[in-house]
Amino acid sequence: MAIRLPSFESARGFDHRVWTLFVGRIISSLGYSIVMPFLSIYLNTQMGVSMTMVGVVLLMSAIVGALGQIVGGELADIVGRKKIMVVAMAARCLMFLMLAYVIAGGSDLIVITVMVCLSSLAGSFFEPASSALIADVVEPKKRLEAYGLLRIGGNFGWALGPLLGGVLAMISYPFLFLISALATGMVSVMVMVFIQESISAGSKREGFSLKDMGRLGKDHRFLAFSFISIFLFMMFGQMSSTYAVFSTDIVGITSAEIGYIYALNGAMVVALQFPITRAISHHRTTHVMAYGSLLYALGYGIVGLTLAVGLGWDLLWFSPGFLYLAMCMFIVTTGEMVVSPSSTALVAKMSPEKERGRYQGMYGLVSNFGFSAGPFFGGLLYDHYIDDPVLMWIGIACFAIIAAIGFAALGRSLPESTDRVDQD
Repeated sequence: MAIRLPSFESARGFDHRVWTLFVGRIISSLGYSIVMPFLSIYLNTQMGVSMTMVGVVLLMSAIVGALGQIVGGELADIVGRKKIMVVAMAARCLMFLMLAYVIAGGSDLIVITVMVCLSSLAGSFFEPASSALIADVVEPKKRLEAYGLLRIGGNFGWALGPLLGGVLAMISYPFLFLISALATGMVSVMVMVFIQESISAGSKREGFSLKDMGRLGKDHRFLAFSFISIFLFMMFGQMSSTYAVFSTDIVGITSAEIGYIYALNGAMVVALQFPITRAISHHRTTHVMAYGSLLYALGYGIVGLTLAVGLGWDLLWFSPGFLYLAMCMFIVTTGEMVVSPSSTALVAKMSPEKERGRYQGMYGLVSNFGFSAGPFFGGLLYDHYIDDPVLMWIGIACFAIIAAIGFAALGRSLPESTDRVDQD
């Protein structure tokens, strides 16, 4: 089958609210990526916190964020998308300001952990509301493109943030959080001024009940998809934790160089996400996600070979270090561009119209859980197998292999009309 790579022109017909969220993603991800890749480095190198404990901090943060996803999804269906997004970004702005104050005043791990968790809680309310708004205003066959467009915006900010953060981290860590606070505050104002509510009063659910939530338990295919996705998101969580610390502490590249590698990730998404999204929209989503997961497994699985020459392996056709790590990131990012918009689009296809926020929130819960479990298990592998980095990274890659097998199996039970996002 020939793969079509259409131009960016087809995105011009999107509702203006999609474009507002696109710009908002650029700004918010710029602020987020300035601090988060360097938080693990700060805790480990500046405060002397073990990688296992760093994993615990991130695990606690993401568990709180996961719970916030389901609450945010419920509220998005009940009170509306706009109000939740405005409040979420305003609250996260406040948390970043408090983190700047705490770190500048003497870095207490418990207080930092609490602030990071509250920031994660605030930010988690935003995602299900914004994803539900896209499903409200974009026709089904173009949703994959719309979600891909938001990823382009997010990664444009991600391409710039680490570059700036890598430089500022050498000057002042608190200043990183001040920039993040400014960025998230700007997004809150943008949503308040430029976005109109996407659901009418009559389309909102009247309230929350555990009985309604219980209906999700009867959607066995959605639950299976969510469970499988946990292993995929465990791979997502390695980028700003295990991968960052391994690259700087073990391989020995600088904070600025890790910023360049993260910038490569963002630049690739900006340049390639839209054509890749259009290309994969003509195939079954579960198959696409299985292949994307295998790319994740390959990209992270070979990171340990960075030290292959030091281990005595005869692999002299590449130079270990920065360039090799950048190559690994290239493979990982390709997998990311395949699976990330596909997962959100499939959730939108599987969800009833009046429960889009609920489904997106539930999926956000399990994805956050996977994202948080990834650094925890990655930290355990790091602390126990750092003397054998090849084995350590192969162990991490196994998470993605499990996900690939799961998505391929799930595809056999999903109707093609659900599993193909280019069909209404």
